[in-house]
Amino acid sequence: MKTNEEDPIPDSFEYPHFYTPIAIAKKAAKDLQNRLHQNLPELVNQPTGRMLGVLVVQTKNGVLGYLSAYSGELQPELETLPFVPPVHQLPKGGNFPEMAAINTINKEVKALEESDGFISAEQHLKKITKETKENILAAKKAAKKSKSERARLRQESIYLPEKERQELLEELTKQGTNAGMDLRRFTRSENLRLEKALAAYRKFAEQIEALKTLRKTKSTELQDAIFKSFIFLNGEGEGKSVKTVFTDFGVDVPPAGAGECAAPKLFQYAFKQEMKPVALAEFWWGPSPNSEIREHGKFYPACKGKCRPILAHMLKGIPVKPNPLLENFGAGKKLEILFEDEHLVVVNKPTGMLSVPGRYIKDSVKSRILEQYPNANGPMIVHRLDQDTSGVMIVALSKKAHKLLQQQFLERTIHKTYFALLEKPIEENTGEIALPLILDINNRPMQMVNYEHGKPALTRYEVIKKTTSQTLIKLNPITGRSHQLRVHCAYKLGLHAPIVGDNLYGTPSERLCLHAQQVEFLHPMTQETMNIKVEVPFGI
Repeated sequence: MKTNEEDPIPDSFEYPHFYTPIAIAKKAAKDLQNRLHQNLPELVNQPTGRMLGVLVVQTKNGVLGYLSAYSGELQPELETLPFVPPVHQLPKGGNFPEMAAINTINKEVKALEESDGFISAEQHLKKITKETKENILAAKKAAKKSKSERARLRQESIYLPEKERQELLEELTKQGTNAGMDLRRFTRSENLRLEKALAAYRKFAEQIEALKTLRKTKSTELQDAIFKSFIFLNGEGEGKSVKTVFTDFGVDVPPAGAGECAAPKLFQYAFKQEMKPVALAEFWWGPSPNSEIREHGKFYPACKGKCRPILAHMLKGIPVKPNPLLENFGAGKKLEILFEDEHLVVVNKPTGMLSVPGRYIKDSVKSRILEQYPNANGPMIVHRLDQDTSGVMIVALSKKAHKLLQQQFLERTIHKTYFALLEKPIEENTGEIALPLILDINNRPMQMVNYEHGKPALTRYEVIKKTTSQTLIKLNPITGRSHQLRVHCAYKLGLHAPIVGDNLYGTPSERLCLHAQQVEFLHPMTQETMNIKVEVPFGI
């Protein structure tokens, strides 16, 4: 791949977890995509797609080219094209001594669990457990009934001659004593029967549990052996095991699949071949997954959960641009006050400004309000807007106002209206989106759709204007989940149209075209209906 004046070689590498591929990397990615179309056209028709990546490299002789890789284990059907090999190809089955031991234990556990003796003991225990429970319960009911009958006879004995009454009372006392002893003997007998059945079952269960404990030990040994096999190189020629890489990063146990993403494979091969990494680009190829937002052919940064510790090590010795997320994009921007009194302030947050101080950036709506209102107290922030989202935001100036406003949010009596510009036209003009959301732990702070564990999220929408290429839409979030509007717009079962400028779920641009245009609520002290709105700073 040749370069020209339009494709200069950069002085430093892009931050891999938040970047837009540069021209030379996009050119390499386009070349790989053309080869995929020609040689592996069936990939786009598989049930789900995959992440692929290219790394533009320069040899010691100054020759420029690119390497390609795919995420995941070795897949022979893809090897039509010259993808780089895995960082370490794990041997299969018994090639690991620990794996052979685990396989042997698995067979022993299976043999015991499927044996006639264990199955019979398990079934017998279930039968005896049920019988003894029912028998003891029936005996207790009968004893209780007899006791009630004796109590009735005692009460009626007052009408008998004294001698007969005394004889009857003595007999009833004797019956009661004997009944109690009989119930205890019967209960002990039934429990003994249960204990025998339990003992027969435990003979097998303890053997199985001992094997499972041994298997867990062997699995830990296998995991350690695998960790030691994954050695990652870096730009300084240093090699570290995956275990050490994650431990140094403050993570005790590497996540499953660590080191199998495209980016680590590309850097590993480049360092082994003494090539200089120049630029990276990773893209999704094929159908979208069911939970994450991934679109065919679009570029995405390296994941954080699996790749950030690894790439932090591998990029040592290579000039890397700073993390753009550490830049204060709100610096120098005005925080407009829309309403203020002694209880609360409503502001128009500019895009790029944090709602609350971050780990590295302290400038925020909260810090600025504290500067302007030094007597403010309490949590202050009632709700947040994403850093890239602009618009109306309520800030409480006292604990009482915060509590009362927060209650309105919990009861969903505060109504918010957003405007967004979507990347493409959509078919329906009105509707609602109900997609449960959960944090993507491998790509914080991104969210994904999860019907089993996600929190309910509901958004209503109305199209304001459409062109052949974009949609201006009004959004009313009924719930307030993190990134709710961005995911509901971008996800394939939502509007399937990312918001313009969405650097997480769409295509980065000058700004995220999402704006909190209006908020309606009751003043926490005066109970006056407050309806505050601002102009939308974008349109079509």
